[in-house]
Formats: sequence, structure tokens, C-alpha cells
Amino acid sequence: MKPVLKTQKLALPQVQQYLQGAKRSLFILGFSLITLGVNELSVLAQTRQPTNAEIKKLREELQQQISRIKNNNVSPDYLQDTRTQVEKKTRESFVRAWSKTEPELAPFMGIWSGYEHSEHIYPSNTKGKVCIVSTGEGSGSLTTGILSNGLIKINGRKIMLFKEGNFLGSALLKNGRFVSDNGEIPLNNPTPIEPLNRLLLEYISEASEKSKIEKQFKAAGCTSSLPNSSANKYTTPKQKRF
Repeated sequence: MKPVLKTQKLALPQVQQYLQGAKRSLFILGFSLITLGVNELSVLAQTRQPTNAEIKKLREELQQQISRIKNNNVSPDYLQDTRTQVEKKTRESFVRAWSKTEPELAPFMGIWSGYEHSEHIYPSNTKGKVCIVSTGEGSGSLTTGILSNGLIKINGRKIMLFKEGNFLGSALLKNGRFVSDNGEIPLNNPTPIEPLNRLLLEYISEASEKSKIEKQFKAAGCTSSLPNSSANKYTTPKQKRF
């Protein structure tokens, strides 16, 4: 005789309990997938590049801000070009030299100053990268930036820098949108960059901060020299293999 397979019959309460558990598991799975999707979209929104339309709007807003300041009887002096001919020619010569290897980044190089705030943009021995020392009120910090669609994307910060004539505009990625972040007075009229030791002496007060920036400057391959100088060993980032 063939063995008879016995099947266990579930009581109605057990069936209902099983179905409720299954529904709960499906709900949790669905909620997790939705949360994952929202988080991924949020990350993308906070790391994306500005569109051409956004860049156009940012430039227009910077131009409008410049016009307002120039028409203001209180603060137009902050935008006056007080650079000497020597300063202009020195920076132009430096930019021209670096344009041979960094044609899009070279125009950003120099000291851009506004109201109690300056951005010192140095070249780097790594192609496609610049070093940015931000200073103000005796303090400072160093970050690096890379070229992105004609703009500088600052690493580790949701900020993009763009050049508009003798002005340096700044855009902040906030809640998925790029908004102007130029401060009271836009950074303007760049002067020649200085050797790091002079920058630290003139702009940074704390000894510990000076030491930190100096170490970061060296580690990031930053330089204040010309590209053909023996002090520089210009390198191209290695391409990743997949």
C-alpha cells in the first residue's frame, strides 16, 4: 500500500494570523524601497551639477547685485579696481603661463577679495584641480576644487564658483536648488597669488591653523610657482580601470 501523506489543516485564526504577518512584511518591504528611492533622489539632488539655465540665472543675479552696489552711495568703493598696473600684469602673466596646461582653470587663479573675506585660488600639480584657501577675520581653511562644466566645484562643500569678468560668483546647492551665495560684496578684481608663507603671515592668526593649512597645502600638491618651474612636478590623474 502507498503511504498516505498527511497534511496539517490550519485553523481559521492561524490563517488570519499568517495573512496579517505577510501583509506586514510586504508593507515593511514596500516602505523600505520607497525610503531607499527617496534617499537616492535626495543624494542626487544634493550632488548634481547646475544646469545651463541655472548658470545663466546665477550670472544675471550677480550682475544685478553689482549694479545695485555701484548705484548705492554707501558701498560702491568696495568694487573699485584699486590694483596697480604691476599687480595686474603680474597676475596676467601668471594666468597666461598656467593657461598652457590649465586653459579653463587658469583664469580663476589669484586672490579674490570682498568684504572681510578672500578666496586665494592656487594651481595644483594635479591636472584639473585647484587649491582654495578661504580667509577672513584672521582665520582660514583650505579646500580643493575641480573643473566642472566651466565652473569650479569645491570638494566637500555644496558650492560652485564661476567667473564673470573681474568678479567671482558663488552658488550654493540648497534643498536641491542652486542659489546665489555672493555675500554683501561679491569677490572682485583678483590680485597675484602670494607664496603660502606670506599668506599665512598676513591672513591667519592662530599658529595651529597655520600649521594645518601648510600641511594640507603640501599634501594636496598646491603650488604658487609657474608650471615650468623646477618646484613643480605636474601630474595627470590616473584613469580608473573597470
